[in-house]
Amino acid sequence: MNSDRAKALTQQVTDAVLAVPGVACLRPSLRSLLHAAGSRQQDAAGRQDPGTAVRVAFDARGKVAALRIDVVVRAQHQAAHTADAVRTAAAEAAATTPGAVRVTVTGIV
Repeated sequence: MNSDRAKALTQQVTDAVLAVPGVACLRPSLRSLLHAAGSRQQDAAGRQDPGTAVRVAFDARGKVAALRIDVVVRAQHQAAHTADAVRTAAAEAAATTPGAVRVTVTGIV
């Protein structure tokens, strides 16, 4: 799969997820946080690299087969409802079915 296409899709999904009411932030792994801190990596639009908080897997035809997203939810929002909204937004952004999207709430702030 084309690396540029995967990065563009990851950023598109990231933007859609961050626009969902109740999402405080994405939750990348510690490894991604350390890498980002060391490189201060940002894309051309100045957005932070989502690291491994958004992971996309493609099938042999190049279509999205699975999408994994780790988010932190704001305390005043219901985590389950926010996760459902994230699933829907991510599926639309990636042009895939909601069943291909797995959302994990990794924290509440």
